[in-house]
Amino acid sequence: MPNRLDIEITSQTTDSSYTWRSAGAKEPKGTIKASLLPSGVAIGDVLKVEADFMIDGIEITAVLPQKTKKDGPELLELFGTGKETAGVTTSLVKKGGKRKRRNNERGSSRNKHTKDRKQQESSKSRPERKSRKPYRSPRGKRLKPSKEYRNQFIESLPELHKPLAKELSGSTIPNLRKTIEKMELPEGFPEALLDYAENLNQQLKMAEWMDKATAIEKNIESIDLQDFRSVVASSGRWAKSTESIAVKERLELKLNERIDKDHKKWINSIEEALKEDKTVRALNLSSRSPKAGAQLPEAITNGLVEQASKSLNSETTAYRWSIVAEAVAFSPVRQKVIPEGLPTEISEELNKSIKKHGERIPQISKLFR
Repeated sequence: MPNRLDIEITSQTTDSSYTWRSAGAKEPKGTIKASLLPSGVAIGDVLKVEADFMIDGIEITAVLPQKTKKDGPELLELFGTGKETAGVTTSLVKKGGKRKRRNNERGSSRNKHTKDRKQQESSKSRPERKSRKPYRSPRGKRLKPSKEYRNQFIESLPELHKPLAKELSGSTIPNLRKTIEKMELPEGFPEALLDYAENLNQQLKMAEWMDKATAIEKNIESIDLQDFRSVVASSGRWAKSTESIAVKERLELKLNERIDKDHKKWINSIEEALKEDKTVRALNLSSRSPKAGAQLPEAITNGLVEQASKSLNSETTAYRWSIVAEAVAFSPVRQKVIPEGLPTEISEELNKSIKKHGERIPQISKLFR
């Protein structure tokens, strides 16, 4: 899952890249592609970005849109009909008018219920089509670290420093900077306090990493693989002590073993789905490899292409055709699948689906042009 952080643009190295650092702090820092930045960006601008913490550093993947301040509250302008309405009038009704009106109301109510019932029955006869999202395999046990190492570090500090450490453990350096700016402190004291706070924050992060790492060691087999990868990727920054380096090495070894094990399970799951002719399930599984960059065996690739192509034929309903096509769009064989035929009746929903994923499935989308 991408992490969000605020960065400050510090310089331009080339026409295609800029340097950055965490807003309000010296670390972390790195480079960002100019193509990701909005037009008119300037040195010193603070941006909110999404980033992946990799083993060899932080990679910024996207720049989030900036929130714009509104000049004032939004007001609703009310328009009248422009017509003058008369006052309250009364009219006399003949005897028996109420009974006739009640009979008319009962009749209209009965007709309404009959119409609603027919609409419900017709809607039940055809399946409801919901917009699909890329398949995601079930997640493992989420990481819930203790606070043992963090609390031990705070307790080891002098009493006067503990409040600052506790404040930092639930906040950030930029927030602390804003708080200090509002305080009346002697000259030179804010700078010294921030320097010490940055060093203290580094120590806290190292202790928090140890809490996460030890929690993973206790649940090696069941912990979510994404959380596992994230902790190992950040070990280069926070594993500095002899104890944490030893934990880092053990986790790296266990992570490789876990990925290999999950990769074998993944391959077996796709093979079973293909044997049972569960084409959509096999395509969905193929889109979520536990090992980055791993290629599917040739036999499985050919099986996916063959079953998907056969599923997309003229006898398949437009509803089923759309489901298979969307599963193909997120699979590694998306450019190899060639339908055997188009459905006899192409629904508007199918056209929208093909148009939405057309760039991902060129062999399929060109049949709808």
